[in-house]
Amino acid sequence: MNAMIQVNATPGAPVLQADSVCKAFVSGKLHTQVLNGLSLSIDPGELTLISGPSGCGKSTLLAILSGLQKVDSGRVHALGSELGQLDLRALEHFRLQHTGFVFQGFNLFPALTAQEQVELPLNHMGLSKREARERALRSLEEVGLTHRIKLRPSELSGGEKQRVAIARALAKEPELLFADEPTSALDAANGQTIIDILHTIARIHGTTVLCVSHDPRLVAHADRVLAMEDGRILSDSRRDAVALKENPP
Repeated sequence: MNAMIQVNATPGAPVLQADSVCKAFVSGKLHTQVLNGLSLSIDPGELTLISGPSGCGKSTLLAILSGLQKVDSGRVHALGSELGQLDLRALEHFRLQHTGFVFQGFNLFPALTAQEQVELPLNHMGLSKREARERALRSLEEVGLTHRIKLRPSELSGGEKQRVAIARALAKEPELLFADEPTSALDAANGQTIIDILHTIARIHGTTVLCVSHDPRLVAHADRVLAMEDGRILSDSRRDAVALKENPP
């Protein structure tokens, strides 16, 4: 299959959809069912939080929705493309061009400065050196790190490392941003800063942000909260519905 896939997302339509998705992991004789016929749809420009106990399938769901893992059965559509129909090269192209990732462990390169970290994926996307530099500086300014752009990870705090990681994702101007436990390695103050930045990205840029987290502070900033347990979605609540319930007309 040609790696140059065409994104055909319809305006206003869900940007992510999972239909009856199942996923299991097998180790020897041990068979662990992680996702059990899970279905959901994610609307554009929203910050969606996936919460639940450890082992409930949150990170696996995030990996499947972003194309990092294949489903055993069921289908996943992202921006109008069925991910299961794409070969490895096409999936890599899709992730490079349309998605951003933020992980618990930052995933920064020790030898690169903050600016170089952010420019790296932009170079792979085919941007000119000038445009890559301008985007990198703009994104680092947006996360409040203009004064730290020449520093390497060993010279940055945990919160600053995560802000570099967010700037790296943001500079790609992705339609989809996936965040896996982005605040769990941070103290309260830095964690709140990261939450505020993710919230701003969804609001200002119209990026669809899907976040897996145990952090209860994220609930107040999310447009939607999906609670998972045992590979299924137990509840699905939206901020507007909660606000209406708390402040009836």
